[in-house]
Amino acid sequence: MLRPALATCCVALLAVSCMSEETCPDRAPDSRPASTPTAWVEASAPQDVSLLQAAARVVLAGDRQAVIRPLFRARITRFHVQAGDRVRAGQPIVDVVMPEVVIAAAGYRGALLRGAAHNARRDKLTGLRNEGLVAERDVFDVATRAAEVEQQALTAAATLRAAGLDPSQARELLQKPEVTLTSAVDGVVRELNGRLGEVIEGQGPPIASVVGEGVPRVEARFLQAPPARATLRFHAVDGSVWPLRPEPLARTVEADDGAIVMWFQVEGDRLAAPGLRGTVEAFSDEPGVVQVPAGALRRRDDALIVYRRRDGQVAAVAVELLMASGASALVRAVDPTQLSAGERIAEDALAYERAQAGAGA
Repeated sequence: MLRPALATCCVALLAVSCMSEETCPDRAPDSRPASTPTAWVEASAPQDVSLLQAAARVVLAGDRQAVIRPLFRARITRFHVQAGDRVRAGQPIVDVVMPEVVIAAAGYRGALLRGAAHNARRDKLTGLRNEGLVAERDVFDVATRAAEVEQQALTAAATLRAAGLDPSQARELLQKPEVTLTSAVDGVVRELNGRLGEVIEGQGPPIASVVGEGVPRVEARFLQAPPARATLRFHAVDGSVWPLRPEPLARTVEADDGAIVMWFQVEGDRLAAPGLRGTVEAFSDEPGVVQVPAGALRRRDDALIVYRRRDGQVAAVAVELLMASGASALVRAVDPTQLSAGERIAEDALAYERAQAGAGA
């Protein structure tokens, strides 16, 4: 969907005007000098920020970032790091006590003990049944109770595994209920939340977040897509400048405001942390690409033109519209030799035509 400013500009560009045969871009240029005062401005090299810049940030794959959040309700007992510390994967971050996990450990250990007893009794009764000393239903009852206890052990083991613990650690956990949460990636501790003794809910904010470095991508949010064949650079807030590959990896359009979001690869070998912000700037050194006032554009048949004055004579120069925003437009001359930065063009093409028509009447 076009933004309001762009839509207004495009409506103005599509207005059809009757032009004299001499000023048609497909015929010889009009050699008559303008006989009525007309505002002439310089076509400039692309420079309008709204046309050439986009807010941007660095993004990384999800495996280069990690949050430390207990799955179950937990009480914080110790912090091993501070925000800003560089950590390795597997390094302790925080100790917590999770009551539900401790209860699961107790249930697991108890189920193992009960299961061993039931299995022993079942085996003994099976031998007696074979000798005809006990009934089949006695063996069946003990086997049923053994299966129920085994199911309880499996449920408790699942809870332990969900908390990141091996069921074989259940006995140790009962003696020392603290569980140490570790970092899943190499990186820097970005933030720590919570205080000693605070109870953290399993669905609450993470206790800590760790960000690592990786091959970055740059996510840019353009009001309009940059012109084709433009050179793109990411200017980070830390002062670094990264060349970007010109073709985006992907693009999408925001439903709320029509902004175009693009993702770019960075040229060369570079590692970065996610979240670094800056701007993506588009540069075009292509001959014939200039910035002009939006009012300088007029449509004649299937051609878009601007009026250029060179050596006191005016010519209609055919151009392609690359992009427009508000009062500015970026164009490329069909014949690059006919238009360059610094040349004078009519600021208002319609006003120029009316002045010419008045002078000829």
